[in-house]
Amino acid sequence: MENGQMQIVCNIDSSYVKYCIVMLTSLFENNRSENISVHLIFGELPEEGKWKIENVVRKYGQTVHFYQVGDELLKDCLIYGDNSHISLATYYRVFLCSILPVQLEKVLYLDCDLVVNGSVNELWNTDISGYAVGCVEDMWSGKPDNYERLHYDVSDSYFNAGVLLVNLLFWRNFSFEEKAINYIQTHISELVFNDQDVLNAILHDKKCFLPFRWNVQDGFLRRKRRIRKESIPDLEMELRHPVVIHYTGSKKPWQYKSIHPYRSVYYFYLDKTEWKGERPVMPLSYKFKLMVDRLLYFCGVAKPKYLKIDASHIK
Repeated sequence: MENGQMQIVCNIDSSYVKYCIVMLTSLFENNRSENISVHLIFGELPEEGKWKIENVVRKYGQTVHFYQVGDELLKDCLIYGDNSHISLATYYRVFLCSILPVQLEKVLYLDCDLVVNGSVNELWNTDISGYAVGCVEDMWSGKPDNYERLHYDVSDSYFNAGVLLVNLLFWRNFSFEEKAINYIQTHISELVFNDQDVLNAILHDKKCFLPFRWNVQDGFLRRKRRIRKESIPDLEMELRHPVVIHYTGSKKPWQYKSIHPYRSVYYFYLDKTEWKGERPVMPLSYKFKLMVDRLLYFCGVAKPKYLKIDASHIK
């Protein structure tokens, strides 16, 4: 199935069709010379949603494969918190070996709450033959709680699961899925970041860290960062040329409360889809709040949440 193709995997549920299409549009727009095969994993997906995704993929001359997964696979999985913005579908990442064709040896997993703002050829061709996964350090890697909960040393750090270059051959030989199921069953009460915790607990010493530009998370752009201090010099360099912008956290660019520095980049790619011109409606009360916030920043009484970032050079 590979034949030189770039193999892209993503998970969705019925509520994420639009955001998946925006993500795929950004990928295709910036990788027109690539031969891309998309593998889309879901539990429930309306026929209209599937049809919309197929149309976009075919428009760019690429291919798509759909994998419907039953509830049985996720029977031992649990989402932390009653009001989580995270779907149970994220756990499909743990079961890639069971879901995807055995011929696939490597895949690039991408979350749907991100945009790809450049070529990912270099990322795809990164040699991870000796590793289980290529990944980017998480914006919360400086939080001691991660290592206490997951029972490994802080020196191995903690990675984000939104962009993963997965060595499926390694996973199969390592019996990763079996280990993951066992870990979920025995440590369910310790999983705060769900399957991301599982991946880190098992693969923390079998990963290859990738440059930050391949997964620029919300926390990287804030004044108050939670990443490990020793990683900040490299992060500062990489932020000059972000390629994958990942809108982590609960406030997404399609929601009116988002003040993400790169939300305009999301709109740029949204406007290349059938939802062109669509923007969240901001209530007057929230506009007033932002106006008050700006006044406080101007007077020096408070500081903005985000660093001052010029997104004009991105798109």
